[in-house]
Amino acid sequence: MNILIAEDDWLLADTLAVLLEERGARIIGPTPSTSVAITLAAKSKVDFALVDMNLQGSFSDPLVDTLQAHGVPFAILTAYRALPTNCGEHAAALLHKPIDQAQLFDLLQGFAPGATAS
Repeated sequence: MNILIAEDDWLLADTLAVLLEERGARIIGPTPSTSVAITLAAKSKVDFALVDMNLQGSFSDPLVDTLQAHGVPFAILTAYRALPTNCGEHAAALLHKPIDQAQLFDLLQGFAPGATAS
């Protein structure tokens, strides 16, 4: 599974990358930048994206729009209790920080190639 990570907290991004690689994922990024994430999403085969709601002081709506245009499912990572924009409307999930690993793995399992909808 190819997973794009757009997260500006280096420790969280690196931790997610390591955890997911250990489970067989190919990580795209991670990147703390909306513009770099948009470029990566356009140039790479992305099966799923993990998107921080706020990247380097700006909301991630342009990245979410790009992911939707490419048909890429995504989850919003956030410390906000209520999202300040509507970018979560089409998200597969909202994952509140600190990220629950079991919740993340369960979510991704449903989007893995070959997974069937239940």
